Amino acid sequence: MLVKRLFFQHIEKCYLSVVYDSGGKQKLTQTVTAIKCNNQTFSVNNNTSIWFAQGKGLFFMKLKNTLLASALLTTATLSAHAATELTPEQAAALKPYDRVVVTGRFNAIGDAVQAVSRKADKDGAASFYVVDTSDYGNGGNWRVTADLYKEDAPKADAPKNRIINGVMELPKDQAVELMPYDTVTVQGFYRSQPEVNDAITKAAKAKGAYAFFIVRQVDANQGGNQRITAYIYKKDAEKRVLQSPDAIPADSEAGRAALAKGGEAAKNVEIPGVATTAAVGSGTGVGRFFETQSSKGGRYTVTLPNGTKVEEVNKVTAAQMVPFDNIQFTGNYGNMTEISYQTAKRAAKKGAKYYHITRQWQERGGNITISADLYK
Repeated sequence: MLVKRLFFQHIEKCYLSVVYDSGGKQKLTQTVTAIKCNNQTFSVNNNTSIWFAQGKGLFFMKLKNTLLASALLTTATLSAHAATELTPEQAAALKPYDRVVVTGRFNAIGDAVQAVSRKADKDGAASFYVVDTSDYGNGGNWRVTADLYKEDAPKADAPKNRIINGVMELPKDQAVELMPYDTVTVQGFYRSQPEVNDAITKAAKAKGAYAFFIVRQVDANQGGNQRITAYIYKKDAEKRVLQSPDAIPADSEAGRAALAKGGEAAKNVEIPGVATTAAVGSGTGVGRFFETQSSKGGRYTVTLPNGTKVEEVNKVTAAQMVPFDNIQFTGNYGNMTEISYQTAKRAAKKGAKYYHITRQWQERGGNITISADLYK
């Protein structure tokens, strides 16, 4: 007997009557009428049995030989309550009402998230956010920590910026929107980040700065000295004109098609020469390049020995474009810079101007296999 297991969203009132003849052979005498499942209507034939919804559970109507079975199916509604997993940005904007820990053996992060989702459902949460995952007891078990949120979760309190030596420290999301007027650089041996902040703010204050943002902090030598550069801002700093780093490249096939279409589609195409929100101070011309390490703040670009430039697009941008080809290769690569170079080299051979790495996984012997989509 073929069994179809269906999840019913709604069942209208109907009758089912099935009779078996003396030989035990099922014979249909009256069919179910108007059963709605995912906006489709189903009926019963003599090779089909159906799971019916009743209350919060399910029961299977099994018809035995020489038995006339009649069932009255009344209106029932099932809803699948599932807590929603929040993005980091969404979670940061809301206040959780509880923090829970789930432990267990999970094969992948997806399994761990499902376990947290079930816990959130049980606790009546509307959404959740996984804060941390770690090994538990060195036995292969995971310890997953998550915050839970109500449907009407209150907004998170806006963080207050720190004031150090009379100069405000800006977070990146605020600094990127403002036009810096200068930079300050300090170099020395600092035992902690508070010492770094103390030195950089004293230099900023000496230049009359209202606020600062550290754009670069690197080791100056093998002796433990550091070189730190910060953008500094006036209190009435000018707002910058910015665009999303996820915009479609203007000179790509997808970009030209979107511009030709116009309207909302054209708004998703980058504006050449306009900086993105990905890099603080990019494109402002403030500061020396070797200190700020800022160019136009665009995509990661690989320049090949013959001068060809190939750019990497992120997953949001890639989702708005149509690849014309893809590549897959395997090799022993020590870092992401080498992986990007090898990908760009192969992309250029196929005539691509852009690429997006879709997957990379470890092989035996330390080799890595990379697959990427290619775009004109």
